[in-house]
Amino acid sequence: MMKKRKQQQLAKFSSKTPLTDEQKRALVFGAILSYTRGEKILDTIPDRRLDEYAYGLSRQWEVTNTEEAKQTIANLLNLKRSMEFEVVLRLSSPELSQIQERIAKGLKLDLSTVAQTKSAYAWDTCRAVSLAKWCYWVGHITEQEAWDYINQAADKGSELGENWTDYTVSFLLGRTIQGFDLDDVIIEAEQLVNGKGPSMRKIDGTDAYLRFPFKN
Repeated sequence: MMKKRKQQQLAKFSSKTPLTDEQKRALVFGAILSYTRGEKILDTIPDRRLDEYAYGLSRQWEVTNTEEAKQTIANLLNLKRSMEFEVVLRLSSPELSQIQERIAKGLKLDLSTVAQTKSAYAWDTCRAVSLAKWCYWVGHITEQEAWDYINQAADKGSELGENWTDYTVSFLLGRTIQGFDLDDVIIEAEQLVNGKGPSMRKIDGTDAYLRFPFKN
């Protein structure tokens, strides 16, 4: 019954027109979360029951309707959360140095490269991409509205960032400062930065940073 219900829920997404390279590039700005959650990196077709997404939106984001969906995504696009971290990121502290060192080690980068990123902007823009997809999947917003939000997130991310490495570090800084465990995402983030997925199986999109430009 559960399998049949899933098939019924996802049927309406299965006949979508293939995405353009520009659409795929926009989705790369949400790649870290898509990859860590086991979602398609370069597509907007869900592969889980939609009620799982509805439950997650309600419980973790307090989003249950169109108005709440649009307001929450707008807050992310306005960098409402990541701007609160600016002071922390611009002042040297033992805590920040420790976070930077862990990120550098996890991404296999020089510490000096990580230290160049002084903003957590990607923490909001990356989540905006994912939230737009989820809200579209459960019917809170239309497909066109979802793409409008995704494109806005991509535009803002490429405007504020320097490259995909800077973007990834920015996301990890924001996520860690907010209190989430770095270990939950660092493996996938490193694979994206270095363009190499898991050795045992091929996952479409893990080379997205190499395939798509950060700036148009």
